[in-house]
Parts: sequence; C-alpha cells; structure tokens
Amino acid sequence: ADMFVVGTAVIVFLTASTVAVNAAGPPLDFESEPISYSNGTPDNVVSRLQTAIDSGIKILPFEEQFGYLRAVLKELNVPESSQMLTFLKSSLQRPLIGPGNARALYFGDNAYVGYVPDGMLELIVADEKLGMVFYTLEQDPEGPRFERQVARCMTCHSSSRTKNIPGLQVRSMLTDPDGQPVLSAGSFRTDHSSPFEKRWGGWFVSGTHGDARHLGNFHLPDNKRPKQPVDNTAGVNVTDLGPLTDLSKQLTPHSDLVALMVFEHQVDAHNLMVRTNYAWQIDSHHGTAGDEGSHWKKEADALVDHLLFTKALQFNQPIQGTSQFATQFRERGSLLKKGNPLRRLDLQTRLFQSPVSYTVESAFFRALATPVRRYVAEQIEEGLRESQVSGQVEDVDRQELIELLSDLLLSVDVQSEVAP
Repeated sequence: ADMFVVGTAVIVFLTASTVAVNAAGPPLDFESEPISYSNGTPDNVVSRLQTAIDSGIKILPFEEQFGYLRAVLKELNVPESSQMLTFLKSSLQRPLIGPGNARALYFGDNAYVGYVPDGMLELIVADEKLGMVFYTLEQDPEGPRFERQVARCMTCHSSSRTKNIPGLQVRSMLTDPDGQPVLSAGSFRTDHSSPFEKRWGGWFVSGTHGDARHLGNFHLPDNKRPKQPVDNTAGVNVTDLGPLTDLSKQLTPHSDLVALMVFEHQVDAHNLMVRTNYAWQIDSHHGTAGDEGSHWKKEADALVDHLLFTKALQFNQPIQGTSQFATQFRERGSLLKKGNPLRRLDLQTRLFQSPVSYTVESAFFRALATPVRRYVAEQIEEGLRESQVSGQVEDVDRQELIELLSDLLLSVDVQSEVAP
C-alpha cells in the first residue's frame, strides 16, 4: 500500500493490483473502471486552480515565512481558525516534525491542508468521481506547481483504518520526547465516538474540558512502554501552548479543542461518502444499482448512521476551544434557506445541537448521485422521526429540520456560497 500522510491524518492509497474489501459487502475495486483512481483525470478545485494559474488568470501570493499557505487556505476556503498542531512523526515529512516544529493541519468543508515549517504543503480535496485527491505543493517562490500524489508513499497501517479507500484517518499515539511514536505503547484510531481518554496522543490541544483526561500535550520520558498508567495532569485544560512549542512558526497560537473534535467527526463522514460514491459508480457500471441488495445501499446505511451521530460521544462537562473556530464554524455554510441549524454547536453535553451532520452540505455529499441522495434523505427522515436517535432530538423541531433538509439532500445542482 502506498501512503501519503497529512498531520496525523493518514491517507492510504491502494495500488492497481489491490482491491479494498468491506466485510459488509463485495469488494470496492476503485482502480478499475469506472473509477480508475490512479489513472483517472482529476476535476476538482486544485486542478482548476492550477489551470487558472497556468493561464495567468490567478496569482497566488507568496509570503517569506509561510510561503503559499495563507493563499492556499483562502483559495480552498479553509479557515485559519481550524488550525490543529501535531508533533507526532508519522508523516511524509516526519524528519521535520517534533515538539519544537509542530505540523499544522487545517480543514474546511471540502478540503484539508497540512503545513510543516520549512517543508511543503499537502492538500486533500473533494473530487466528484475520484473521491479524495491528494497533492503536494513545494514552497517555491518562482511559482506554485501542485503535484498529484498517488504512488509516493511510506510503510503504512492497514487500509481498513481509512475505510478501505483512499481516505483519511486520525491517530492518537504516545511519543518519546522527539515526537517519535512509541509503538509498544499502542495507538488509537480516533473518531467521533472515541472517549477523551484515548484522544490526542501526539497532538497539542488548546481548550478546556472539565475533569476529562486526554493524551494531548504530553510525551513519554523515553521510547519505552510506560509501566504505569499515564498521568497527564499537566496536559489537560491547557489554554496557552507557548511553553510547549514554538508558536512563532505557526499562523495562529492555537490547536483548538473544538476544531479537533469537529475534524474527527468530519473525516469519517467524508470517508463514508466516498465509499458510498464508489459503490454506486461500481454498481451502476455493472448494472446492479437497482437491485434490492445492492452494495451501495449498505454503504449508504453506514453513512446515515454516522450522519445521525448514532455513536457520537456524549460528555458531562462543557468544552471550549481557544480560537475563533466555534464562532466562525456557526457562520459557515449557507445552503439552507431558513438559517442553518446544522451548524449549531452544543459543547455542553455533546458536540452538535443538531441530530443531523452538517457534512451533508459538503462537496463530498453533492458528488453522490441523485438516487443515492434520495435514499439517504429517506433514511435520515426515518431516523429523525424516531425519538431515540442518539437522544439529540429535544433541541430541534424535527419536522422543520426535515423540511429544511429536503431541498439540500435532493437538489442536483445546489451549490454553496462558500464553495469550493
């Protein structure tokens, strides 16, 4: 397996001879027709941006310290407030990464950007046919050249960690003082159901969370597996990362707690959307999309469960970040005509007030075929009518939410004002 890594979000590519297998259904062969992942022609915001740059329509400003970072974030509509910092050496650029030279990861609705001081930029963007497409950008002041990455890789973990597709995962691993993962201490794949106690090993975390404990802002004294349970008292409820890392190298002084948790939900939502997209394309190619037990419906069912937060973590004390991420997040996204209840954060006992994920506004969701969106909409409506869905129905008018979501989920050509 070939791998390209952004932060501790590890993106796994499978070569042409490899077929991804899901226990819930038949293989997802994304290297053959109709997807042809490695050999397919990308059509996404980065490929279009490169065309505009090459034709002289667009110029990306280059800064002495951050190179193209700010310009790329702006073009991809990725907020600086989404910044998350990791010191885990698990990346394509791992020799550069450590507690004193943290790797920054940023995300928007449809794109992810990784930045290492003195290194290159790494990007992941939504592509209607190919799913997630990955690029690197050297910090060359002579001009930007986005390079698609497929074969460039390193030894990686099982592809099951990314839902058996070219996708994302979030890892939590204890490290030594240099940021080298201590594999004997174990690791966790983080998602929106993970307890705080297993999150953020190898990450800096800025924010407050009551009595909850986590693994962030902490490293082991050496590369040995700890004999006693980890005591991270000093690493919790940290609001100033200055004593822990060199913040002068970063765009902002934050590695926001709320951003991390939203990110951990979004990653798997996008993975599941891509799996559903692939399954529909493959079923349609083989003429089986209309069958009763078609594979794409099984994938869509898993997606619906995630969109309804059926396993999302609930907590008993309020959480708060340190940046403007939460405020800006509420203001992003404008597909819903009557306001946007999907973006209301709770932060008291759960992450979101809404019982439906905001990720239905993303380009990854818009890439799904109309019959798939219709099926997902029906399943979401059914879920909303069941009061037991994750206990998250008391704060919203379910019928109003169903009506608001109807146009969004079924519209073929709907576009976000915050596109790409």
